[in-house]
Amino acid sequence: MIDSEDILLEIRSIADKYSQNGVSGDDTSAGGELIQQWIPSTLGDAYKNIEPTKFLIDGVLPLPSLSIVYSAPGSLKSMVLADMGLCVASGSTWLDPLPDSDVTGPGVAFKTFQAPVMWLDFDNGPRRTSERIGAIGRGHNLPADTPFRYISMPHPWLDASDFAQMLDVIKWIKCYKTKLVIIDNLSLVSGSVDENSGQMSQILSRFRLLAEETESAVMVIHHQRKTNGAVAAGVSKGETLRGHSSINAMLDLALLVERNGREDAVLITPTKVRDYQDFDTFGALWTFEHVPDTRQLHSGRFWAKPTATGEELLNIAVIAHIKNEMRGKGWMAAKDIRQLVRDRMAAKPGGAPAGNNKINGLMREMAESGRLLRRGETSNLEYSLL
Repeated sequence: MIDSEDILLEIRSIADKYSQNGVSGDDTSAGGELIQQWIPSTLGDAYKNIEPTKFLIDGVLPLPSLSIVYSAPGSLKSMVLADMGLCVASGSTWLDPLPDSDVTGPGVAFKTFQAPVMWLDFDNGPRRTSERIGAIGRGHNLPADTPFRYISMPHPWLDASDFAQMLDVIKWIKCYKTKLVIIDNLSLVSGSVDENSGQMSQILSRFRLLAEETESAVMVIHHQRKTNGAVAAGVSKGETLRGHSSINAMLDLALLVERNGREDAVLITPTKVRDYQDFDTFGALWTFEHVPDTRQLHSGRFWAKPTATGEELLNIAVIAHIKNEMRGKGWMAAKDIRQLVRDRMAAKPGGAPAGNNKINGLMREMAESGRLLRRGETSNLEYSLL
């Protein structure tokens, strides 16, 4: 029988061999093989300046990060992600307003930061994948040398349960200097692991390692479970992500894409956000053209689509401007925020600035709901983003 006191004494004797910042002297045998491999950081390391988080899509997609985009079949999620990826590869705005449209309201557009993109297809096959990516590239008028690469049905097949293979994938991604990796889809690259088992945490941890080692945003396409009216009965949308709960727990971001029947518009809702959320539900409108006399896609792209009307649209726009003007600036006087927001809104084509009372009220609501920090008195109020 093992004596717990003896174990405690042995642990203490090993601990005595270490100094505050690591191993003392030349005696490292007590630490075993890991002593040269697991090097802990200190509080001093934590105090050092850390670079601000970088984003591929402003306020949405940080580097590094692990995300899932999911939906019911036929909801255009792969097309939405391809559109997003090509915008990142070209550094162009994702979800521009539709020109010459009679649709009122601003919609939500996202600034991107140009970076190489890699699409890994294990679902649609080379012909369909090439057709879709080519059509969206033409829809955005992108040159052929845009740094967007894709591979379909590769051999060997990706098996994320194989740790050695994932290490090879990391090396491969690094060779292309990729910063956005999109994988279609989770069910087809999980090896023999049942998506409803707790072992899915190991699969997601491999994708987390891929993101961290390559300093990239990894986005995996997945599916929504059949709800059979469960959402209407009170189950949150986040609970409709198919598979074991450990999948959702491992994510930085989960986006649900919803489509009403065969409409060309989708609604995109964040159902899981870790650390960063500068946006709420937003819409996207799919427009496309076929090759004449065929059903083959020639060109297509997504545009911003309003998800609300009237006063709600104005509130959404003002909140977005408040966040954009405050990002990275620390504490700001309320009067300065108001002026920046009004100037920005007035600069939009056909734009009219919101009133001071509107902006003041929305800043107060954002502070009360925990989206802003507030300090000071009425005459000298200051706000800061969390």
